[in-house]
Amino acid sequence: MESTRHASDGRVPDGRGPGANPGFEEASASAVERASHFDSEGDDRQLGRTATRIIVVASCLYALFHLAVLNFWAIDEWMYRVLHVNLGAIIAFVTLRGFPFEKINRVYPWDILLALAALGCTIYVGMNLNMLLMRAGVITTPGDFACGVIGTIVVLEFTRRTSGLVLPLIALAFISYIFLGPVLPGILRHSGFQTANAFSFLYSQDAIFGLTVAASSRYIIIFVAFAVFLQASGVGDYFMRVAMACFGWMRGGPGKVSVFSGLFFGTISGSAVANVVASGTFTIPLMRRLGYPKEDAGAIEATSSSGGQLVPPVMGAGAFIMAEITGIPYAEIILAAALPCLLFYAAVFVNVDKHAQRLGLHGVKRADLPRFSSLKGDVFLLLPLYVLLYLLLTGYSIIAAGTWGLVSTVLVMLARELKLHSTVLVLPLILYTLAPFAGYAINVASLGASLVSAAVIVAVALATGRGSWSVAPVLARTCLDGLSDTTRKSLQLISVMACAGIVVGVLGLTGLSGRFSSVLLDIAGDSTLVAFILAMVVSIILGMGMPTTAAYAIAASVVAPALQQMGVAPLAAHMFVFYCAVISAITPPVAIAAFAASALSGGKPWATSVRAMRFGMAAFLLPFMFYTSPEILLLGSVGSTVFVFATALVAVYLFATASEAYLFGPIGPLERLVALTAGILLLWANLASDVAGLALAAALFAWCRYRGGATRLA
Repeated sequence: MESTRHASDGRVPDGRGPGANPGFEEASASAVERASHFDSEGDDRQLGRTATRIIVVASCLYALFHLAVLNFWAIDEWMYRVLHVNLGAIIAFVTLRGFPFEKINRVYPWDILLALAALGCTIYVGMNLNMLLMRAGVITTPGDFACGVIGTIVVLEFTRRTSGLVLPLIALAFISYIFLGPVLPGILRHSGFQTANAFSFLYSQDAIFGLTVAASSRYIIIFVAFAVFLQASGVGDYFMRVAMACFGWMRGGPGKVSVFSGLFFGTISGSAVANVVASGTFTIPLMRRLGYPKEDAGAIEATSSSGGQLVPPVMGAGAFIMAEITGIPYAEIILAAALPCLLFYAAVFVNVDKHAQRLGLHGVKRADLPRFSSLKGDVFLLLPLYVLLYLLLTGYSIIAAGTWGLVSTVLVMLARELKLHSTVLVLPLILYTLAPFAGYAINVASLGASLVSAAVIVAVALATGRGSWSVAPVLARTCLDGLSDTTRKSLQLISVMACAGIVVGVLGLTGLSGRFSSVLLDIAGDSTLVAFILAMVVSIILGMGMPTTAAYAIAASVVAPALQQMGVAPLAAHMFVFYCAVISAITPPVAIAAFAASALSGGKPWATSVRAMRFGMAAFLLPFMFYTSPEILLLGSVGSTVFVFATALVAVYLFATASEAYLFGPIGPLERLVALTAGILLLWANLASDVAGLALAAALFAWCRYRGGATRLA
């Protein structure tokens, strides 16, 4: 197949994705559209050419505005957050249909009114900024009240258009609680608040423009842009080909390719459904062609794509939000997430392997796979990821690392358009590596590295006869499309962070968070295990039907404080809640990632979600280690961490055995129960439980091995 020869000359691939390569089969456009529907990102309008051009320019300016403020142009933090939310809302009201009955090529009067309302609130805050900083939520003028009410409505409608009804309805319920609290019984009762002050409070840095929007305004645009440009530069295609070369030939190969691709695509995006669509478009047809049942193919993709948000350094923007909420350093969070992430993907990988073994699924023929010799020359495509991680690990800010990682993707695209050998990217790799030692501010040094690299790449192209002025408009168009797409893909995350701010603000205003913690503690009594189980249930319920980032932001305010009151370390409590928010995407009855994957595979949604829970069994059990075995979060000595990780690897193997009912052959319910019990014992950092778990595991292995041998002899 042509995939074996793709980019074998070492030139930078064209970046059109796996679909550009005949070796990769793609899902149909209708299936992709059905899958995307589960993300509730809104229906894009198809306006006239002039209107579309204006929107593209506005979207590009919106993205560039963020990059400029974050790197070069200092403005007031509250004003920046207001512009971040309201300008995004204006773009959404113009570009997204509000209701199914609306014509797709028309903007309606209510859309214009909403856009003008967002603009008016922005102007009002800008004109009264200094006074609002002192009186918001305390002394409210009629103008403050009107701005608070209108601005809150704008945020709710913005969220509804991009994310569906779930989160706006939750926010409305919390807003209602402000006014109904005085008449409610028992623990839900509060003394009440003046209506004007309540809405002024909601439209302030204590609620809508609080911690959640602080995180989205600083990081989301940069890392969504990074993901968009990374895909355009051909890195996504490269990772898919590497995955096929590494795992495609193995037992159940496409399923293992799905695990790897989910890990890559999932870390950048904050949406499990977007991850499913990005990688599942290619991996699900491959699995189906090999013989995977529809529901199994969808379940593997849903599980691996959801788990991608557990992967450092971005964690689907969850790492940034966690750092903002807890005050824990970002570097500490991503290091703590590393081992649990490895365990999760080890568990899914083993589960997929046992599943393929049970079904007798083989890999793809080696002749039909990309060859490693064709991949070596493309290794420098990883320049943007190197720049991002290098600057992060050398102590520079998240913003600087994300910005120059983004700029480096443009260098990759330039080399691609000039059809140069990918080794030309060695120079920018060296220059970015030396930038921190140049004696200048990192932005100045990296800018110099970028300009010199671009000049040399162009000079090499001219010297080899590949230079052409036609490259400039093509690259400019690619960058414009990338910036415009960045804004479009950011709207959902921006809106849900603003709407989640309403919930967080009400919890703080009314003291409900503390009272909820008291209730949870009363139910749990002295049992930390019961508290964790209740916290998981509540977190998963809160996260159903919502993007992970919003689910975590809300659960972190409702559930995490209760765990911390029981003596759980803040990092462990918040990491636990974040894991629960992630797995809510594959948990029935609203398993949006599994439902999206079923649309791509053609399987039954509910059956797919049940299978996804089985493939992701470890994700429902591993988070309990954050309390029982805090060493897994690097909260212990090196020796104890290594031991805990080793026993956890055995545990996830046992969970896969229990899930797939296979160990040297099919096993029955009793053996599955023993495997599950042994795995749970090994997750508990206790010498007695480890010994018991290992003894049970050894007995199970011996029995299944003996029975398998006896069966073959018979």
